[in-house]
Amino acid sequence: MSVANPTPSWCDQDQHHFFDHYADFNTWLEESENAQVLRANLGLDNLSQPAKALFAGDKAQYDQAFEQYKTSRRQEVLSRDYLQPLTGDEHWFERNVEHFEQLLLQMAKGEVVPFVGAGLSVGGRFPTWQDHLRQQGKTANIASEHIEAMLAAGNFETIIADIEAKRGRNTFIAGIRDVFDKNGTVPDAVWRLTELFGDTVLTTNYDRLLEQAFGAGREQTLQIINALLRIEQPDPKCVTVIKLHGDITQPGKCILSKNQYDDAYGADDVDLSRPIPRLLSHYYQATSLLFMGCSLNNDRTVQVFRAVRQHAGDTGFPQHFSFEPASDDPEAMAQRNAMLESLEITAIWFEKDRFDLIERLLELAIDELSHRRSLEPDLRGVKSVEEPEPENRQLDVFLRDFVQLMPLLFWLHQTVPQSETSRYLSAMQRVFNANSIFTEDTDPSLVSGLDLILRALSNNPYFDGYAHGKLAGAFHSFQRYLANLGEENYASEKYDWDNREMLVIPAGQFESLLSSQTPLPKPDYHAIRLILALLRYGQRQLQSPQQFCELPPTVNIELGDYLALALSNKLNLATPDRLDDILTGDINGLCQNAWDDFEKPMETGLLDKIKQLLLRGFVRQGPLTTTHYRKPAS
Repeated sequence: MSVANPTPSWCDQDQHHFFDHYADFNTWLEESENAQVLRANLGLDNLSQPAKALFAGDKAQYDQAFEQYKTSRRQEVLSRDYLQPLTGDEHWFERNVEHFEQLLLQMAKGEVVPFVGAGLSVGGRFPTWQDHLRQQGKTANIASEHIEAMLAAGNFETIIADIEAKRGRNTFIAGIRDVFDKNGTVPDAVWRLTELFGDTVLTTNYDRLLEQAFGAGREQTLQIINALLRIEQPDPKCVTVIKLHGDITQPGKCILSKNQYDDAYGADDVDLSRPIPRLLSHYYQATSLLFMGCSLNNDRTVQVFRAVRQHAGDTGFPQHFSFEPASDDPEAMAQRNAMLESLEITAIWFEKDRFDLIERLLELAIDELSHRRSLEPDLRGVKSVEEPEPENRQLDVFLRDFVQLMPLLFWLHQTVPQSETSRYLSAMQRVFNANSIFTEDTDPSLVSGLDLILRALSNNPYFDGYAHGKLAGAFHSFQRYLANLGEENYASEKYDWDNREMLVIPAGQFESLLSSQTPLPKPDYHAIRLILALLRYGQRQLQSPQQFCELPPTVNIELGDYLALALSNKLNLATPDRLDDILTGDINGLCQNAWDDFEKPMETGLLDKIKQLLLRGFVRQGPLTTTHYRKPAS
C-alpha cells in the first residue's frame, strides 16, 4: 500500500520561516499609523494579517515595501536629518551607513565585544560620570568653574584627587556608594545588549545594571569578574561581565582615587604588564570592541590603546566601533573623528544628547541581522530553518567577499586612469583588510603586509608620517614571512628604516626568493608577485610626491592572476587563468556600478541580485566545489 505524499504546507510553499525574519517590518506594516496609506493603497485594510497576506500573495510588492521601510528607518536611526547641516550634504550620513554595515558584518561573525561606559546607564537613572563628578564637587564645596575646566580638559582623575585632598577619601567613596550601590531601572539599550551578545561584556561602570539584565532569570549562567582581583578565568558556558574598575558592592576593591588608577595602570606611563592593561590589550588586539556610553578622551583606557599600538608597531589591528554623540561644530566633529581613527575606532554618529538612540541603533542591528538570515546562513552559527544546499551555502559565504572585489573587477583588462590611482588602491586595500575567502589561503604575514602597504600607497602621493608607519608595519610583516621560510631577513633588526629602504629591500628579497625556485604555495607565489608590483610602484611614487603616478599594468595583471587563482580554488571555475567568463553582461554592469559608487553605501538588495546572476553563471560552468568551503567563524 502506497502512502501519498503530504500536501505541502503554506510554510513550505511560501517559506514562512523567512517571513518571520522580518518581524519588525511586519509589525510596522500591520500596526503603524505611518503605514496606513500604504495598507490602503495595497488593499490590505480589511485583512486580519495584512503582512502575511502580502508576503504570500505578492512577494515582489512585499519586497519593495520592505526596502522603502528599511531605507526610511536607517535615515531616522542613523541621524540623517541631524547630520546633513554639518556639511550641507549626505557626507556624514553616508559614512554612518557604511560604518553600520561594517559593524553588522563583524557582529554576524561573532567578533564584537561590547564595552559599556557610564553614558549607557543614564537611562537607568544613574548620572554620567561627568555629572557625578559635578555632584561630588558640590559635596566637597569645590568651585564649579574649576570642576568644569577639569571636565573640559578630560582631567577626571584630577577632580577626584582634589576632592580627596580637601575632604578625604571616605567622602568620595560615600558619594560613589550613595549613587551607584542600588538597583536601577534597566534601560532598553541594556536589554538590547542581552539580545545581541551572549559571551563577554566589558565595563568601567560601578552600577549593577548589566548584572540585572544578563542575570534576569538565568543567574546560574552569569559570571561577574572583578578585574582588580582577576582570580578566575571567563567561563565559556556563561555570559561574563568583566568590571574593569571593580564592583561597588566591594568599595575597597574598586578603582576610585588617582593613586588607585596609578596602581592599576602605571603612574607616569601605562604599564602593559599590569593585569588591567594586559586585559584591555588582549581584547583590543583580538576582538572588535563596540564602545557605548564611553567618553574615550584622554582617559586610562585610551592611554592603554595608544601604548599597545606603540608597543606593537604598525601591524594590523581589528576594526573597533563607537556609538558617538555628534557635534554641531564641523571642525570639532572632524577632530573627534580623526582622534578615534588614530585608535582604529570607527565612529557611528548619533544626535547630540540623544542617548536613547543607542537603544535604537542596537535594535536596528538586531533586526537587520535577522533580515540577513533569510538570505544567507547565519555567520554566528545559528542556521536557517531550511538548510541550504552545500553549493548555495558556499556561495552565500562568498557573496559578501565578492562585493568587495567588484570595483576592482571593472578595471580587470583596462588601464586604470592616473586620476583614479588612489581610489583603485583603496579598493584593493579593502580586499586584504577583510577576513576574505579570497585571501584565507595566503600566508597571514603576506596578507597583513599587503593591507599595510596599500594603506601607505593610497593615502597621499607624498609619504607622510602615516605612510611611513604603514610601510614599517608592512616591512616587518614581510620580514616575518621570510624568517618563517628560513630566508635571509631583518625580522630581529630594530633599525629605523627610511621609506626608500622599506620599498627597495623587500623587493630585492622577494625577487631573490622567486628566482631561487623555492617551492611556494600558489596563493603565496601570486601574492608575492603582486607585492613586488606594488613595491616597484611605490619606488616610482616616492620620486613624484606632487601627484599620484599612473599604476603600471603589472599591478592590474598580478591582482587579476591572484584573484583568478582564488576563484578557481574556491568555486571550480572552468577557466581559472582569467575571470572573463563571469564578467559578462549584467555582472560587468554591476561591477561598473560598484566602481562608480565605491564610496557610497551598498545598494539595497544588491547581494540578492548578485546571487541570482552568479548562480546562473555558475550553472553554465558546472557545479561548485565544496572541498574548500570555509566554515564561518563562530
